[in-house]
Amino acid sequence: MFKPSDHSMTIYARLLRYVGRYWVAFVISLLGLVLHSLAEVAFVDLLGFITDSVGQLTNTAAGKRELPTTGITAKVAHFLFGPQHVESAWFVIPVFLVIVSVARGIGYFVGTYGLAYVANYLVHALRQEIFEKYLRLPFRFFDRSMSGHLVSVMTYNVQQVTEAGTKAIKTLLQQGSLVIGLLTYLFYVNWRLALLFIAVMPLIALLVAYVSKRFRRISKRIQSAMGDVTHVTQEAVNGYSEVRMYGGAETERLRMRAASHSNRRQNMKMSLTEGLSNPLVMLLVSLAFATITGLMLNPVFLATMTTGSFITFLVASGMLIKPLRQLTEINSAIQRGIAAAESIFDILDADEEEDAGTFNVKRVEGRVEFNNVSFTYPGTSRKVLTDLSFSVEPGQTVALVGSSGSGKTSLVSLISRFYSYQSGCIRLDDTDIEHYTLENLRRHIALVSQNVTLFNGTIFNNIAYGELACADPKKIRAAARIANADKFIKALPQGYETPVGDDGVLLSGGQRQRIAIARAILKDAPVLILDEATSALDTDSERHIQAALERLMENRTTFVIAHRLSTVEKADCILVIENGHILEQGTHRQLLDQAGRYADLYHNQFANTESRELCR
Repeated sequence: MFKPSDHSMTIYARLLRYVGRYWVAFVISLLGLVLHSLAEVAFVDLLGFITDSVGQLTNTAAGKRELPTTGITAKVAHFLFGPQHVESAWFVIPVFLVIVSVARGIGYFVGTYGLAYVANYLVHALRQEIFEKYLRLPFRFFDRSMSGHLVSVMTYNVQQVTEAGTKAIKTLLQQGSLVIGLLTYLFYVNWRLALLFIAVMPLIALLVAYVSKRFRRISKRIQSAMGDVTHVTQEAVNGYSEVRMYGGAETERLRMRAASHSNRRQNMKMSLTEGLSNPLVMLLVSLAFATITGLMLNPVFLATMTTGSFITFLVASGMLIKPLRQLTEINSAIQRGIAAAESIFDILDADEEEDAGTFNVKRVEGRVEFNNVSFTYPGTSRKVLTDLSFSVEPGQTVALVGSSGSGKTSLVSLISRFYSYQSGCIRLDDTDIEHYTLENLRRHIALVSQNVTLFNGTIFNNIAYGELACADPKKIRAAARIANADKFIKALPQGYETPVGDDGVLLSGGQRQRIAIARAILKDAPVLILDEATSALDTDSERHIQAALERLMENRTTFVIAHRLSTVEKADCILVIENGHILEQGTHRQLLDQAGRYADLYHNQFANTESRELCR
């Protein structure tokens, strides 16, 4: 009942290919829906048979006659029971009523349950595929995407696609087959009158095609607005403490009001378009029905029809109104589904992390070399790192210091291939890191960042996360002891089985940091990256952690990013990064003797520390 553009047809055809995965259940449900529609038509014909039979029974002047012979039911009755007097209608008619009712019930159940089966598996398949795609997308994709919109695609958009892929198809097949069946039956009864209904079909198609574009355009806006609602909600929930402390309740309230109003406006536009289009379609159908009714009462047509055929034609033409209305209503669901499917397929078609490497090794030694490496974030022109060259021998510790935004975190992100550099080369054990498979490369690296991520589960599961889940419980507790976490974990009511809450909200910042450190210790990787790993710790905890980290860093190549310069004094080499360049490099003593940028940073920090101590 709609004429979409070539682009929307391509999207919808791609969506239906997902339905095709469950073609057996789909075909069975299709047969059930067709059976249901045929039973509806059979019931109309049975009504005509009953009318003619009653007419003969009440016609006392006619004497004893056979059952009616016009109509499909009459022919089936004669085939099954042979010629019967009309008095046998008391037996024939109830038998047919039961048969038609059973057939309609079976068809409805098979069709409805079969499509529900397909719908639920379609939701499962799409969500699983989108989520797996998220796990393979590069970091730059998440940098430019709002998390609320990505969540909305998994929830709201998939639901819209399901309605277009299954519920709409159910209506299309069920009501479409009923329309075809009723029209065929009308042609069977009186083909001249049936042509009137065919005449209004092009007008309906033109009207539906016009509103289809508007449905699809509004649907895209609704999805975007829904993503904004999800995003604002997510930010307000995740940052509830900042919202309360900085008086942001009114700000967030206004943001939500704007996002919700936008969603409401687009939904109202959709309802307005749908509310106008459906009555117009019904008006066209009703005009055709009124014309047919008037013509049927003309003596010329009445002379060619029995009372039963008159009733069945009138009832069948009247029954066409409901399925035609429902067919026009699915247009909005299909257009919403096409718009939602477009956003889903944009994600599924997005470029994944490049992983052309084939090299695998059980364990690297940890030699890292940067050779004229330059890096620019995707979509920007400013170089974050420019022609960096240095080398680190296995087991050495390299500290990266400098002002915020100087490129320290970007540098270590390149080692893990979170981003791809534009020029130069980075080697791990004399092998270009691009030659390693991503899985193998990252298996040799452990990371503790300043933004600790904990998952909603127990402390035990957060330490033994991912590939570490099969680790020996003794090693897990040993890692916690080294990270100075075992003591506070044992003090908790459930010990290692204590839930941490959403992103570790039930733990303090220092506790979360120590769990992340324990996770890195458990991984036992030859390359260790510590990005402000002790930033959330108090002075006493930091002393314990620093001693533990020194033991951990033995025989491991370690990159340490730290603003507290007192924590990097023992590093084998310190690189001072400013504006993407290596300004200075050397040991702590060498850099102090140079009296350059590092010496200024160190003395300024030491002076500030002394001032704070005096103020206590």
